[in-house]
Amino acid sequence: EGTNQLKVLPVRSKVIALPSDTISLVGVVNEAFGNNVLKASAKIALDNNTYETDVVDGKFNLTLELPKNIKSKNHIIGVSASDSKGNFGDSFIELYVTAVPSHVQLDLSKTELSPGSNVEILASLFDQADELINDSLSLELQAPGGKKIFTKSVQSSEKITYEFSQYAEPGVYVLTSSYRSLMAKATITLAPVREVRIRYENESVFVENIGNI
Repeated sequence: EGTNQLKVLPVRSKVIALPSDTISLVGVVNEAFGNNVLKASAKIALDNNTYETDVVDGKFNLTLELPKNIKSKNHIIGVSASDSKGNFGDSFIELYVTAVPSHVQLDLSKTELSPGSNVEILASLFDQADELINDSLSLELQAPGGKKIFTKSVQSSEKITYEFSQYAEPGVYVLTSSYRSLMAKATITLAPVREVRIRYENESVFVENIGNI
């Protein structure tokens, strides 16, 4: 009758890796009295996948390629072994996956505005598993002629509001959000407003342009 008499001893209890990295999982399987198991099989489980390898002269060695879209941070790799007599044992290895920034996304509450109104801007940074990374991004707004209106630093997925002056130049404004070499662009079209204010004072007429053209 089998018992949990096998000791599974990974060489490394913690592995730090990047998505798509190839990692080596190596260890020893001993019998209860400390002798190496002559023949057994090992199962290695990561997330929803299971891999099998032979234990040869008490040692297992599996090379594993991590998925390119594996989630960041902590994972547990389960290692279990069993022999022909039905003995078994298990252990685990901690896997820490470093987040890799993969794309920037820009979301706007509106893309067509009239002067004097505001727009909500959301710049977000995502990793290889499409999960948010909490870091700061650069945000820049350019006027239709290419002149910079502002450059600021914002936190990933922090909503900011920008208000256009009622005299803002009509046309297409370009908003750019960047993080290192990653970039996203969006455009905002500001409509022209033809409007004048006329007032009469002491037999004089004052005409004021309150539009943006």
